[in-house]
Amino acid sequence: MMHAIRFALILTIFAFAVFDAPAEILLQEDFEDDLDLTSKWRTNTPKFVYPKDGILYLDQGKSGGDYVSLRSAQNFNDVIIYYEWFIIEWSGQGDGGGALRQTPNGSYWMRWWGRSNVKVTTNKAGPVNAWQPFPAKGGQAQTNYAQGSDHFILKAALMTQEKRVTVHIWDVTDKRIQVAEWEIKDNTYKSGNISFDCWKFGIYGVDNVVVATPEHEAEIFADNFDPHGLAIQPEGKLATVWGHLKLNDW
Repeated sequence: MMHAIRFALILTIFAFAVFDAPAEILLQEDFEDDLDLTSKWRTNTPKFVYPKDGILYLDQGKSGGDYVSLRSAQNFNDVIIYYEWFIIEWSGQGDGGGALRQTPNGSYWMRWWGRSNVKVTTNKAGPVNAWQPFPAKGGQAQTNYAQGSDHFILKAALMTQEKRVTVHIWDVTDKRIQVAEWEIKDNTYKSGNISFDCWKFGIYGVDNVVVATPEHEAEIFADNFDPHGLAIQPEGKLATVWGHLKLNDW
């Protein structure tokens, strides 16, 4: 009888795991360990894209070239994105940033231009002309940031079914100041990976990358969001429950 009850319970748990698709983390990286360049990340400049002191370094300054980058191996559809970026060494020219959605046909990009201006744009034919800022809620970010600013937070929602791209950016170098807010109605690029890059910039840093399903937009966009304390179901939920049952002699 006990075996029958156990079997029925396992079937019930499995059914919930299959049919009750929970919110989940699709990608999370704190850059405390070596980069996984097999299944998680891709780069064409592996010697100059590396973790150091818990931050991803995009070291264009030592590369001998103009451009270094890191991109996710995985493609995403509707997602919420969070990450922090740092100006570690400023070369006096160029820009840094990354694709919120990168596809072979074009991309949504966040760009930090000349250390005085931040934009969200496309790099090919899309909702606006290539490399021009989106016509967006709140307009273009204010210019002439203090040269001492070096730590920023980006939060983005790419919602293809709603035809919506929302991006908020904060300067958190000294105190938290929101410096950019965009929202446009567009779904030209419906699926793609994320990436980080540095072009003639010097050294640009990235940390605490999170890509999650849309159910957690409110949580991630909240003022008190902590990327280390996500209230998201862990991957392997079924294995976790099964382990609990075994420990209790089921």
